Amino acid sequence: MASTTPKAAHLPIGRINTIMKSSSDVENVGKDSVILMSKAAELFIRKLVVDSFNCMRQDDPSGKTLKYQNLATVVQNSNKYHFLKDMTPMKITVREYKRIMARKNGKCDDEEEEEDEETVEVSSDSGSDEEGSVMSSRSSRSVISVPSD
Repeated sequence: MASTTPKAAHLPIGRINTIMKSSSDVENVGKDSVILMSKAAELFIRKLVVDSFNCMRQDDPSGKTLKYQNLATVVQNSNKYHFLKDMTPMKITVREYKRIMARKNGKCDDEEEEEDEETVEVSSDSGSDEEGSVMSSRSSRSVISVPSD
């Protein structure tokens, strides 16, 4: 007879329980539902990583390191991950961002200044101003929000 005892979860059950209880509509959460949600989250993460790995192998068949760019490419190009697009933006350089903003504002690209090729994350925030907002993060990278059209 098969055992009905669940296998050890890789995600912390207590934290998932807390997240599930954080909804104002929920008072109690059954242990079985927490285990089921934990397993569903694990399977989702596994699928996302496998898809990202396959993307990496297409770009660089000899590659051995999964990078943020691979994950962002999968999220941006796949309809099944459309809900993650705002959380995993494609990275561009500051120079590319300035070119995009110059084209949007109708300016020429004649005045290119020599700057460091700093990597930035671009997200489409509907609530950002016309110029886009720039925030710095701990890893010395800038996050630029580009308004959506």
